Amino acid sequence: MSRSAAYKILTGQRERLPSWDQVAQLVRVFYEASADRNIDPAAIGGLTEWQTKYEAAAAALRAAAASSPSKVSALTAAGTTLPVPAVDGPQTWWRAYADVVPAWFERYLNHEPLSDRITSYEKSYVPGLLQTPRYAEEVIKIGHGHEPDDRIARRMELRLLRQQHLDRSHGRPSMWAIINEGALRNAPVSRLTMRGQIQHLLHLGRHIQVQIIPASHPAHDAADGPITILRFRSLKLQDHVFLEHADSALYPSSEEDLAYYLHAIQKLGLAALLPGPSRLLLRRIAAGMLKKPGF
Repeated sequence: MSRSAAYKILTGQRERLPSWDQVAQLVRVFYEASADRNIDPAAIGGLTEWQTKYEAAAAALRAAAASSPSKVSALTAAGTTLPVPAVDGPQTWWRAYADVVPAWFERYLNHEPLSDRITSYEKSYVPGLLQTPRYAEEVIKIGHGHEPDDRIARRMELRLLRQQHLDRSHGRPSMWAIINEGALRNAPVSRLTMRGQIQHLLHLGRHIQVQIIPASHPAHDAADGPITILRFRSLKLQDHVFLEHADSALYPSSEEDLAYYLHAIQKLGLAALLPGPSRLLLRRIAAGMLKKPGF
């Protein structure tokens, strides 16, 4: 938290609430911390309860602002707002890389390290969390090749830093990756890089499950783009859906949208080969690359 934000909170001068997304993220942090410290998460309250309080606080501030702006500070000082300190600026684990993080990606980066299970469907690329350094570099250069080398390197560093979340030192998280076969055979990277990437997929830990959708299956083109769903340890916390596009992203959060994308992922999983046959396909693709001239 910046000093200016802390000063305003302590002196009752804070005149606006943090965004609901910030509050929801903080609740998820509380749940993670309680699980690590054997504290009953019931003491924290459910996300619905927090949202009810948040909406009441927001309504009170709007009413106060409409009647008299001077009342806003008084309400804040009196504790009408939620006791959640808002953060000015990207005071987060990725702050050192803020210059290469687009605004639409911030929300996802804030939630990814809190997840207990990551489900990812990729149509054209290997998921970022499973990319080798060489593959990541070549893929990043496709969209940012016009940038200086040091900036490309920073984008790469951030991507590799995110992969530390898959470290099993604490027994979590797990990942289920569904990848189109076309992303492996027609990848916009060198064959040497792609073969190294496939070898990496074959040597992942057992907590990471990779399934390949054959190019011959009609479902291989069922989704327009990548889908990522983050699930958290507490069942009280809603799944987090992330739909990434070339220069933007969507975060569907309604119950209907969540049900839709969960169903879509399940359908893609059913269309994919099981983990064993998927590994055999990966080996065949890698072996085929060795036979191509010029490799």
